[in-house]
Amino acid sequence: MSESDGNAVLVNVLTSSLRSTLNGLETAPGLLRQVLEEGSWRTFTTPRGETATHDTFEQFVTTAPTKGLGRTIEELVQVVSDDESTLVLLAAELGVAIEDLRDIENLRNILNPIAKDAQTFGTYARAGGWMYGLIVARSVEPEGSKKKPHNSKTGLSAIERSERFDKVSVKQFALQSGTTATRVSRFYRAWERAAGSDLVPPASELYPGQTIDLPDPDLWAEYFTTYEKSSERRESIAQQADISGTSYNQAVKVAENPAALRTAILGDEKTAEAARKALLDRMEEDNDLRLTLARDVACDPQMKKYLSSEVRKNERSEFIRHIAEEGKAKTPAGQTVELPKELQVRVHGHLAAIEATDSDAESISSAYEAVRELITEAVESNPEVQKSEQRSRLTKALNSTAKTIESIDPAVLASLADDSVRESITELQRKVNELAELLGQPGIVNLRAV
Repeated sequence: MSESDGNAVLVNVLTSSLRSTLNGLETAPGLLRQVLEEGSWRTFTTPRGETATHDTFEQFVTTAPTKGLGRTIEELVQVVSDDESTLVLLAAELGVAIEDLRDIENLRNILNPIAKDAQTFGTYARAGGWMYGLIVARSVEPEGSKKKPHNSKTGLSAIERSERFDKVSVKQFALQSGTTATRVSRFYRAWERAAGSDLVPPASELYPGQTIDLPDPDLWAEYFTTYEKSSERRESIAQQADISGTSYNQAVKVAENPAALRTAILGDEKTAEAARKALLDRMEEDNDLRLTLARDVACDPQMKKYLSSEVRKNERSEFIRHIAEEGKAKTPAGQTVELPKELQVRVHGHLAAIEATDSDAESISSAYEAVRELITEAVESNPEVQKSEQRSRLTKALNSTAKTIESIDPAVLASLADDSVRESITELQRKVNELAELLGQPGIVNLRAV
């Protein structure tokens, strides 16, 4: 087994342990300690066969599975709070004192100046000003630009610690701050215009959390408002060009020839895939486009079929994942039962199988049916649960039958009854009498469901 594969096994087990609500708190500290000691977080192979590489431990922790843990540093600290040796390793890797790990609010400010900037920017972005331009310029790095190397040593000063944090993309910063990529991009460009006039340092020379002396507040409007009054369509293209690091001129040429764009999409698979991803990204902020595409899907029988299949896949996958994480399941009669440990392990196995690859509908359906059989096995292995399940089904059947009979209008029955109807009611009466006679026998209350 290669080092990367060995790291992958350890990282995957840690991810699963953190996700579990059953034994995660018992196993996670030891697994995290091993990951830190061996440096397994730096590079490993994901279940999809992709290579995940991280420059900082914070990046590994916060990156979504399967390339990271999908957690926060605060959550990790809570999990290992009683394991002193793991806390020591964690503090050393983060370059903070162990006392800082125990002070969550202080830790959040020390470790992530970008998150603090994003929150501040989201609250006050509409007010403008040099301070908010600085917040964006020191935290954002448009895609395609050359990244500034960061310091990965431990025991850093406040400034060095800030330099450890890679800047984030415009889109990432917008998501963290609860605003739009368009607005973030406008602040970034305004700062760069001012840098072109030597009023402020270029964004590329700033690092997260850095503070500098700012120009006269009255000058901000000159670089922000005046330059943002160009054509709305071209301005939007310019913003996206900044975000993606592509050529504005090339993007404008494509926009001015939609027929050629359509031809390229129809004739080239890679162009079609790029267009699909672009539409999905645009739908995040364009409700009209989202509604139009939804209507198109609803009117296309083939698309409706595919959509129905995908919805079913997702629902069944979530069904398996929920049971694996909770260790509990609902029976067909609506009871909530806790699965025995051995059955929980088998459910985790089915979940791992469908998450390891991009499973098709048939694979997920097989896993779904297998988990349902495990639920049945759990019910049948517990006499009390089985008895309660049978009683619940019986009660539902009796209530349903009673409601059906009560819904029959006697006048309508009398006017429409023929020999067939009379025979059906007579037979039903006979069966009801047999059940009533059975329940009237001595000792019937002591009978147990079989």
